[in-house]
Amino acid sequence: MTGPGNTRNMAPLVAAWKQAFHLATNGSGSYGKGLNAHRNGAVAQIHAKPGRLAAAVTVKKATHQAVLLLPELTGTQWDTLAGRLAGNPQAVADLLANRVPAVIADPGHACGIAIVPGAEEITFSCSCPTGTTGRVCDHSAALGHAVTDRLAVTASILLGARGMSARTLAVRVRDLVSDTDLDTLPADADGTVRADQLYSLSAHRPPHSPPDLDLDPVVPVTTTLDDPPAPGLRAQDLAWMAQDAADRARALLSAAPDQPHDNLADTVRILATPHGVDRLPAAADTTGLNEATLRAMMIGYRHGGPAGAHATLAAATVLPSTLEQARNAIRASRAVALGVIDIADGAITDSTGGVQIRPGLDGRWHPFTLWRADEWRPAPGACDDPAEAFRAARRARAARPLRR
Repeated sequence: MTGPGNTRNMAPLVAAWKQAFHLATNGSGSYGKGLNAHRNGAVAQIHAKPGRLAAAVTVKKATHQAVLLLPELTGTQWDTLAGRLAGNPQAVADLLANRVPAVIADPGHACGIAIVPGAEEITFSCSCPTGTTGRVCDHSAALGHAVTDRLAVTASILLGARGMSARTLAVRVRDLVSDTDLDTLPADADGTVRADQLYSLSAHRPPHSPPDLDLDPVVPVTTTLDDPPAPGLRAQDLAWMAQDAADRARALLSAAPDQPHDNLADTVRILATPHGVDRLPAAADTTGLNEATLRAMMIGYRHGGPAGAHATLAAATVLPSTLEQARNAIRASRAVALGVIDIADGAITDSTGGVQIRPGLDGRWHPFTLWRADEWRPAPGACDDPAEAFRAARRARAARPLRR
């Protein structure tokens, strides 16, 4: 959590640890042997976990697991320490700049609470014969010296061993100083306060309460606007566009599956909305299709999406063999062979029964029923199975008698 140029800031912490560790070894000869081993690169990466600092240490070609055991601070102790740090402008500035404040090494700063444990609180453990008895050995002593050098760069390993990450401590202090006057932060040598400190502090301030507004009587702005001059969109057109955008956003947020739309299918989609019928004349003028055809496509869209709308206009082009296989599947599924099933204009039709299925752009078969002479209307039940789509058409036909 400390950055370049922060070595002087860590000096009190390093000195406090070095003294506590030296006293904890109680004059053992391993203290000096461990220092030599550390200087010779015996200590591997140091791992900090709550209550312990551990590393693999290699001495005389033998590698052992050395551990320094430290007591964790309690939640109450962390709260007390964070509270005292929050009252120190320099400590706040250090934490906001991602530095551990030097004052954290002083036990007198927060009612006897300090990051560096006392000598009596440091105990030793190692996989070597001496270390298994709980006494300091060359390996655990080397680890203690390695911690001294590591603290000169970052205090995070000691914080972690005491039960809290440096980042978490910084967050606690930021929460406590949300109302701090920015002018109280200590300035750098040139008289300025670091921008990252100011941002870090202000970013953790609680948001201002929103104004108490009565939104119930608010009228959509488009209902109070006059139409702009031609060729601009009418105010009503703008309202429709805004509503359509809201509907599509709602569909996206609900994770509803979306189908690809081309311009025609998208026009029909808008027409198929609750107020879409009001746009029929404009849509007919734009697409070149009459209103009756567009109404039928709206039904097809409601039943089968974009592919259903296109199938209402015309069957999708498929291989003749695909149509023949579909007709055979329909014949095989019927218990009684009534009526003649024909293939014409890319569709499969039972003229006697007044039902038809058409291949769609989505690979499904879309059912239709005869509405008037030579006029087919979409029915629900589009599916991959032509026989099932045919049965859906028959069910819809039975529910709706032929109109003359």
